[in-house]
Amino acid sequence: MLSSESLFWHLTDFANQKDQWNDAVEVQVILAVRELEEMLSSEYQQRVKRHGESKPFEQFLRRRNFISSHHKKAAEVLERLSQQQIPVTLINYSRHKKTISERVFDAIECGELYPHDQMGNLVINRSLSQKELQMLMMINALYYDQFPWISARLSDALAKNLPNTETQRSRISPQSLEKLYQKNDEYLQIINSHLNPEEPLTVARTLEQDRKTKTPAKRLQNIRQEEEQSIRMISQTLLEALRNDPTQRLSNETIDTLIKTSQVEDTPAHVEVELLEIAKINRPQGQRLGQLLERAQMKKRQC
Repeated sequence: MLSSESLFWHLTDFANQKDQWNDAVEVQVILAVRELEEMLSSEYQQRVKRHGESKPFEQFLRRRNFISSHHKKAAEVLERLSQQQIPVTLINYSRHKKTISERVFDAIECGELYPHDQMGNLVINRSLSQKELQMLMMINALYYDQFPWISARLSDALAKNLPNTETQRSRISPQSLEKLYQKNDEYLQIINSHLNPEEPLTVARTLEQDRKTKTPAKRLQNIRQEEEQSIRMISQTLLEALRNDPTQRLSNETIDTLIKTSQVEDTPAHVEVELLEIAKINRPQGQRLGQLLERAQMKKRQC
C-alpha cells in the first residue's frame, strides 16, 4: 500500500501508462475528497501555520482566482481512472473524518484488523478554530519576519495540548462564496458523479440549503470555552518562546505596533494585557508602556 500527497498529482500520468504495468500488478485507488470550503480552508491554514500567511482568507482565494486545484485535479483523476477501468474507492472525508482510517482498512478488505482500542480517542488532522486562526494571523503580521518559526511552534502546541478543538468555517462574504462555488461547480459535479449519492459534496445548487444548517446552542457554548483555552495556550507559548530566546528582541517598530494594536477600541481586555506584556518584555524600561499595562490589567480585573 502506497500513500503520498504528491502521488495524487501523478495519478493521471500513472493511469496513462497502464499498458506498462497492467500485467504486473493489480491496482486499486483509494481517494478521499473534502468539501470545497474545508479543503481550501485547510490549504489556507497550512499557509498560516507554516509559511507566515497574514492576509485574509478571501485574499488567499483571489490569488487563486477562486479555483480549488485539488478539486480540479480530483475530477481529472476520477475521469481518467474510470476511462482506464481502474477501480476506485472514493470517500467523502468531510463526512467521515473521525473514521477515515477505519474506512481505509475496510477498502483494502482487512477491516477486522483495525486497531479500535489504539485509534479510539485519536484526532486525525486537527485544524485551527476561527479564533486560533485570527490570533496566528496577527502574530504572523507582527513576528514572522523576525521569528519565522513562531506560528509553527504555536500551532504545534495547540494540536498537542488541545487536540479536540473543532474547526469552524473560514469567514467569507456571500458574494465570494457564490463565486467560489460557481468557479468550481464543474469539478464538484464530476466528483459527485463518482461518490455515494447519499454523501455528495456541496455544490452551487445545494449551497443555500447547506449554509442554513444552524449550530446547536451547546456547540456554540463549547466553541466559546475552546476559544478561552486556545487564547491561554497561545499566550503562554508565545511568552515562553520569547523569554527563552532573549537574544532575539523585537524591533522598536514591532513593539510600537504591538502597543498601537493593544489600544484599538474593540480589543478585548485580556488581549490588550497580553500584547502589552509582550511589549514590556522587549521594552522593560518603558514608563508609558508600564502605565498602559497597569491600566489594562486593572480593566481586565474589572471585567
